[in-house]
Amino acid sequence: MRYAVLSDIHGNYEALSAVLDDIAQFTAEQRAPVDAIWCLGDIVGYGPEPHECVQRVREISALCVAGNHDWAAIGKLDLDEFTPVAANSAKWTAEQLSAQDRIYLRGLPEVTLFDDFTLTHGSPLNPIWEYLTSPLAATPNFGAFETPFCLVGHTHVPTIFLLADDVRPLPPPPLILTENRVSSAFAPGDSDLAPFPDIEAIPMTAGILCEHITPAPGLWLMPDHRRAIVNPGSVGQPRDGDPRAAYIIFDSDLGFEFRRVAYDVVTTQRKMSAQGLSQRMAERLEKGV
Repeated sequence: MRYAVLSDIHGNYEALSAVLDDIAQFTAEQRAPVDAIWCLGDIVGYGPEPHECVQRVREISALCVAGNHDWAAIGKLDLDEFTPVAANSAKWTAEQLSAQDRIYLRGLPEVTLFDDFTLTHGSPLNPIWEYLTSPLAATPNFGAFETPFCLVGHTHVPTIFLLADDVRPLPPPPLILTENRVSSAFAPGDSDLAPFPDIEAIPMTAGILCEHITPAPGLWLMPDHRRAIVNPGSVGQPRDGDPRAAYIIFDSDLGFEFRRVAYDVVTTQRKMSAQGLSQRMAERLEKGV
């Protein structure tokens, strides 16, 4: 089986189109189809063509989860939690969406499972908001999903976290934001803290941290006896110093291929300028930061 995994398109239709063209070229070169395209959220936000991106993702994506910018654009998140640039972008984006766009974004799940994969935007513990940028943040999340792989986005940086498959660190109680106060979702001793009834959960200690890999473009082979959290990077707004659109193709026989695709950054910048969107966000695109 082959799956293409996209994340963080952010209203950048030029980048999305380039990625879809690359998937078509990959299919032609390999003489084998990509069985499905998955999206890890943030279809909209910052970019100049949110409606076009939502419409295209609806057409091509077999699975999609909600991102924080998707929720912001339909009023499911308080814009006070965003930076002024992100909040202004969300307000503008909301005005560009059709009724069908809104229905689609509102119906996206926070987490979905398929075969060996758990899909979410931020993290299994906090699907909308958590940024997995370090082993310290990522390790507890291995206790919050049961599949061999978890696919996440949100950071805009291609990343892999690895942990031995016989280690199940207990996740901390998820944090719930209520009236600007953070509280624990579970009381001590709640059975939900042990999500693996058939495997003894191993509490996380300072000695149990997952491995952190920053993959280069190309094929990455999964080591034996490991589980992985994998981030494909961003289609529409990379932030790893490489301005090319990022995504991955998973081949069940080969592994994960991290791919980069050049697109017409200048055209996207011009579209952003024409719509009065953030000049700073437009300038970042050419540097991938």
